[in-house]
Amino acid sequence: MEKAGLSPEFIEELAVDLTVKDIMVDDVITLNPGHKIKNAKEIMRLRKISGIPIINDDQELVGIISIDDIVTALEEDKLDEKLIDLMSTDLITITPNVTITEALRKFKKHQYGRLPVIDSSNRLQGIITPGDITSKLLKEVKKRELVEQGENDDGIGEKIQVEMEIEGGDFQNSGEASTRIKSLLEQMNLSPIVIRKAAVITYEAEMNVVIHAERGQVMAEVTPEEIDVVVEDEGAGIEDIDLAMQPGYSTASDHIRELGFGAGMGLANIQRWSDELNIESEVGVGTKLEATIQLHKENI
Repeated sequence: MEKAGLSPEFIEELAVDLTVKDIMVDDVITLNPGHKIKNAKEIMRLRKISGIPIINDDQELVGIISIDDIVTALEEDKLDEKLIDLMSTDLITITPNVTITEALRKFKKHQYGRLPVIDSSNRLQGIITPGDITSKLLKEVKKRELVEQGENDDGIGEKIQVEMEIEGGDFQNSGEASTRIKSLLEQMNLSPIVIRKAAVITYEAEMNVVIHAERGQVMAEVTPEEIDVVVEDEGAGIEDIDLAMQPGYSTASDHIRELGFGAGMGLANIQRWSDELNIESEVGVGTKLEATIQLHKENI
């Protein structure tokens, strides 16, 4: 029997009732058109973000600098130039009172990973992503389940599974899978150390797909006993798994390293935070990674 909390009708009701203002992130990193492109590159690297809104002195949105723009600047040796010379100005935006249903239609139509939220005076109010919408819907569904099932906030009553597709080279949306899984675990009131383990494992595995593979899939399964993260990709594969597990070992190109990725800590970090880890890979075919986190194991 289908749970009411997970019914299509309930999801549709949420999507109509919720607005962009209910979900958007309003603590947004911004830059001024006069800042240099290299400033944006460094902020993206440190904060692990793939786009920064550009606003003028009146807080009006005038452009966006993306990871693709940074790539162009690197290729054309323009890092010392100003953002105004390279930022995108033909922007697709959204307003705070638009319903989530309309927001999802706009994301589907334009295929963007994020949309700036502006008011009637073109002043930046926040940023919204498909991941933000998914996290909010999952949160509301979980609340409904807890109410209808009469569960306590500290238990997992059943198996929960999340699956996401990843495209190789898609730095624009990199990190969405780990953000979604982290949000889900937070709503389940799991311990901070367990959430951190899962977030690190998922992020590092997700970035390996983005950097090294053509495409892949992330699957996270949560049971009362453990969290299983499975990541499968289609790509070059790993020639020597033992060597790849060594901290600092990386086959990332200089271009990827310039973007702040490919430091060679991905698999080492995954191993560090996993209670169990298994990696299978075939050169020229792809890689399958399975990491397990025990929920009742003492974590220090």
